[in-house]
Amino acid sequence: MKNIFKTISYNPIICLLLAAFFIYGCGKEGGTEVASVSEEVKTETSTEEKVEEKPEVKLPNLGTDAEDYYTFGIGAIKDGKFPLAVQAWLKAVEIEPTMVKAYNYLGRAYYTQGMIEGAIDAYKKAVELDPANPKSYINLGIAYRYDQEYDAAINELNKAIELNPLSALAYDEIGMALMKLEKHEEAIAAFQNAAAIDPKFPQPHNNIGVIYLMQGRSKDADTEFKKYEELMKEKSAQQAKIMGGPHP
Repeated sequence: MKNIFKTISYNPIICLLLAAFFIYGCGKEGGTEVASVSEEVKTETSTEEKVEEKPEVKLPNLGTDAEDYYTFGIGAIKDGKFPLAVQAWLKAVEIEPTMVKAYNYLGRAYYTQGMIEGAIDAYKKAVELDPANPKSYINLGIAYRYDQEYDAAINELNKAIELNPLSALAYDEIGMALMKLEKHEEAIAAFQNAAAIDPKFPQPHNNIGVIYLMQGRSKDADTEFKKYEELMKEKSAQQAKIMGGPHP
């Protein structure tokens, strides 16, 4: 704790002042521990309080076109202005309640900030408006898993697989939820499905390795972890190639 006290010279005047403070200025037990506060600390406290009182950033009036607010929100989130982006997307769906892409962005924004209830509500709306899109169910399933609602997560992810049986991500997410439910053999089967659908997908191998370790199958786990590392290196190399090669 920062020391906010000054050394006190015990002359008669100071003693009288302290006595008055102790008698009349202390309303709580232990109040006598405070002797004096320096002007420097008072100034620091005042400055800190002023810094905390930042004016709320308000969404500008962009008219009545939902698309303008949607686009503004994307720009705001790129600048790290999360509250402003959320305000923009909320305004977009207020104007156009069927704008699925705005709900998906809202869900992602809430999810990345750990505001899972908001994410679930936004993704539910996206599913309702676009029930033929497997990605909407995957997003909702991931949010449910993050919220530790594992059965609900599996239910939504299975809906995604019904629409797209070749969704490696949906199978991997089902495996993650099954792991949390300690249904390890079912989880391994789900991860193996994901790896079979997308042989370049690293994560299922890492997840299988974790389960093998818990089962005491260290050699099998090591094989999976090595496969994961190989695929991650390939992925990084591919990304570097897309970006024009590694920077010096």
